[in-house]
Amino acid sequence: MNTQQGPQARVPLNAIVVGGGIGGIATALSLGRRGHHVTILESAPKLMEVGAGIQVSPNMGRLLDHLHNALIDKALSLPNVKLLVNSHVVDVNFDRTEVVLADGRILRGDVVLAADGIKSNIRPKLLEDNTIKVEATGDAAYRIILSREEMLSHPLLKEMIDQSRATRWIGPGRHIVAYPLRNHELFNVVLLHPDRGTVDDMWTIKGSKKDMIDDYAGWDSRVTEIIANVHDDAVMEWKLNLYPPLRTWVKESVALLGDACHPMLPYVAQGAAQAVEDAGALGAILSTISSKQEIPVALEAYQRSRKARAEQVQQSGKLNRVALHLPDGPEQQQRDEMFRLAMKGSSESPDRWVDEKTRKILWEHDAEEAALRTWQDYQNKQSRIANL
Repeated sequence: MNTQQGPQARVPLNAIVVGGGIGGIATALSLGRRGHHVTILESAPKLMEVGAGIQVSPNMGRLLDHLHNALIDKALSLPNVKLLVNSHVVDVNFDRTEVVLADGRILRGDVVLAADGIKSNIRPKLLEDNTIKVEATGDAAYRIILSREEMLSHPLLKEMIDQSRATRWIGPGRHIVAYPLRNHELFNVVLLHPDRGTVDDMWTIKGSKKDMIDDYAGWDSRVTEIIANVHDDAVMEWKLNLYPPLRTWVKESVALLGDACHPMLPYVAQGAAQAVEDAGALGAILSTISSKQEIPVALEAYQRSRKARAEQVQQSGKLNRVALHLPDGPEQQQRDEMFRLAMKGSSESPDRWVDEKTRKILWEHDAEEAALRTWQDYQNKQSRIANL
């Protein structure tokens, strides 16, 4: 998503974006730089990080020049974008394109774009269904963070803080990914492990350092050193579920995006990237409509351009989990041999995170271009119908 000022919208819209996470802010920027008037509604008292780090793949990089605080600063530097905190959306009126806030305020726009996450309040109202039957992966994840000073004070870890790459460990039923953040001032570690059934389906909770030690007993000495240096109260844990494809993402002039409609498993590191692709697609399509009456069909085109791809990426995460977590034995040995061959360029990698064919599908996609092609197809079809 190009963050620079782009071609201006043919019909500037008053857009309400629900949620101030990466997907919501990226959507506000995608629309705002094209001249739309955007109001971001964030339920928290201020914008905060949720988690320490995300992995930025090239398909996201193509859509985004800078991330973290720069993304927020860029969006809010536009005079036509405003942020309202303490603004918790509890209801939506599809006929009037209005949202109702917990404090009784009602805001009306031309389009409502819901980036309010896995626990979306708008999704069940759009689907007219309060239930989502999730499929448990059998995994949960810990997240821990070490400071640069902590890493440098340990001989086994000090070299890792200055590496410009991620490190992965793979073992039976588990794997770990770790990488530096904030210009190598922090070290982020995500540890996936069998779910003990103690984590709620939709919430992040405080994890147990003792359980984490037990989960990775006997692993690489760097792993045990990382865990040993974590403060007891600094372990976070969440359950990993696969969410089924939704019947639809759109209704009238309201659309879902990001985790509100396609929560991603972390096995291929595409959660943030897919939300930003949604943002790019929405900004591109909504800036080419010739009247506000076209908003519902434009959102249908957005869905057509994004839904199948996002769902394909969802499923690839499920498949990658199986490959990474094989128990010791013949299948694991065959997988490891395929890893070795893939490193020599003579085989596909069983790990889709590093497989060249999968990377091509994930990383070379241009969501804005794909959305505009889909919208053009819609317009051509309508033109043919009108000429019958």
